[in-house]
Amino acid sequence: MSEQQISQQDNQSPKTNDGADLVAEVRDFIATRRLLNLASLTPEGHPHASTAPFLAADGNFYLFISDLSEHAANLKAHSKASVIFNADEADTKQAFARLRVTFNVEAGMIGREVPLWQERIEQLREKFGPVMDHLKNLEDFHLFELKPSAGRYVKGFGQAYALEGMEKQVALHLKDGHKEKNSDAA
Repeated sequence: MSEQQISQQDNQSPKTNDGADLVAEVRDFIATRRLLNLASLTPEGHPHASTAPFLAADGNFYLFISDLSEHAANLKAHSKASVIFNADEADTKQAFARLRVTFNVEAGMIGREVPLWQERIEQLREKFGPVMDHLKNLEDFHLFELKPSAGRYVKGFGQAYALEGMEKQVALHLKDGHKEKNSDAA
């Protein structure tokens, strides 16, 4: 096979050979985070950015948040949202190439009567400590499950990958996009 044929074949099948490794890398990175940034929609459809402590388990994200927070009302009104996990600014040498992971999510509430509620509350206590003993007894706090779908993992310049949720071992290298301006063009 010629170099040109190999190059054409590579462009036709952008799935990386190391999709499973990249997905594991994403999971490991998310495991180092305690907060996620959430983009939700207000009941009127306006965007709202916020942050919340989270738990990652079984390919989903879990938030235990109060009705007093705007994002709880937003998730009740609109189930579609987006989350982003960022590397710490102090660890980022180049702001334009900051390591980050984003996902579109579908949010739903898990009722206190469901066995999964108690399981996730116990896991949140393991992660965040005894504050959960108090919060779990407050009626205005609700457990939300965020199910990720399409996502993106950016490791740096020229290192962006499309993801298909947290469980699928697929990462597509996004090669097209950056193009230098032609200096000869007027």
